[in-house]
Amino acid sequence: MNINTGSFRDPSGCIFSADGSIYRSIFPPGMPDYEAARDAGAYEKLIQQGLLIPHGETALSDGIPAGTVCCLQHTRIPMITYPWEWSFSMLKEAALLHLEIMEILVPMGFWLRDANAFNVQFDGEKLCLIDTLSVGRRVPDSPWPAYGQFCSHFLAPLAAAAYADIRLLSLWRGFINGFPLDLVAGILPHLKKYRPGLFMHLTLHSRYQRSADRKEDIGKEQSQSKSMKVSDRGLVGLIRSLKKTVQGIAWKSYSQIWEGYTEIRTYDSKDVEIKSAYVEKTVKELGASVVWDMGANTGEFSALAASQGAFVASIEGDPACTEYIYREISAGQKGKKILPLTMDLANPSPGLGWDSRERLSLKDRGPADLLMALALVHHLVFSCCIPFPLIAKWFSELAGHVLVEFVPPTDPMVKKLLKNRNGEHHPYDEKTFTSAFEKYFDSMDTISLQNGRSLYLYRSR
Repeated sequence: MNINTGSFRDPSGCIFSADGSIYRSIFPPGMPDYEAARDAGAYEKLIQQGLLIPHGETALSDGIPAGTVCCLQHTRIPMITYPWEWSFSMLKEAALLHLEIMEILVPMGFWLRDANAFNVQFDGEKLCLIDTLSVGRRVPDSPWPAYGQFCSHFLAPLAAAAYADIRLLSLWRGFINGFPLDLVAGILPHLKKYRPGLFMHLTLHSRYQRSADRKEDIGKEQSQSKSMKVSDRGLVGLIRSLKKTVQGIAWKSYSQIWEGYTEIRTYDSKDVEIKSAYVEKTVKELGASVVWDMGANTGEFSALAASQGAFVASIEGDPACTEYIYREISAGQKGKKILPLTMDLANPSPGLGWDSRERLSLKDRGPADLLMALALVHHLVFSCCIPFPLIAKWFSELAGHVLVEFVPPTDPMVKKLLKNRNGEHHPYDEKTFTSAFEKYFDSMDTISLQNGRSLYLYRSR
């Protein structure tokens, strides 16, 4: 049994794994809400609509977490991911998912006890809520306790990304409990912070928070102020106001680097055909169920891997590319089993949170069955100054097999990268490349393309 390192904060229960299956322990504090939601059919309704990860009650057995009163078995998701890795549209969809669930729950006498972005994950085809115990009984006439959390986990980062800079989504790494509202209100362009919805839920909200913090008298008993009363109708009105505000936030994605990628890459149609066929053949023959496409660009080869039945994490540093892939998936233009993740591969997601284990590093979420590094390693060597031995070692820790493309020094793209290096770079030639990788891998196959590039298939030792 392994207890999930990210589920310790909830006194109502925890997640653990055993024999490859995922379970949820429910402790005594969580039972009243769980039983009420179960008996009222709230879980069944959310699961039927694809909004909540399915679960089933299972018998208690030896070795489960102490204090477990009820145990649920969940459908296993292919890969845990975090908001700092998501595309803009994925974060926006996660926000709307929360609000859709709230609109269903409130008339039934329930609500979401929290609005945590980490409670939403990709189940292999779509986003869904994975925290069963987030569903709780609504306290009559009370305001939504997760309103502030929703604004800091969704509204603030979406507004910052759309109206200031998309790269601000990386602030999640420093603020894993949500974006500070006053920080975002301070960096938004003047006119944007006064947009309908944003003015109330972000700008005024941040001012209220600052005012409340100044008035707090630490060390003295707080006065018993009359709490605000909110009817079901008022709560639904709040949810719909938030929904309209989120729907109105739009980011116009643009990638200067990859906008004309198909025109600048050094492949003719025959090379593309050979490379595409080899990717499909490799995924099929390996029987790879999980593929990480590193440096995925616009997801061309991710789609080929997914067409062979694999779940593909399409990892790319350009947020415009991951946004493009996610929109294509949502529109049904690419396989549904592709999940684009924004990540600088020279600075991959580290372990974060309590003991640096609450949110796992990329490495800790592996290994993948197959890692594809197509037209990537020359960028790592020249743009990021990472030598081949370190690249090979890192790849060996991420996957059981790797498919790596070597781009020769004579290639136009390598020549372009070398222009400003003045000869100062790590050794870069095919012999140095193969020597580095053969220290950690066994060679399985190699093919050469007409443009001088080569594809190497390796098996990790």
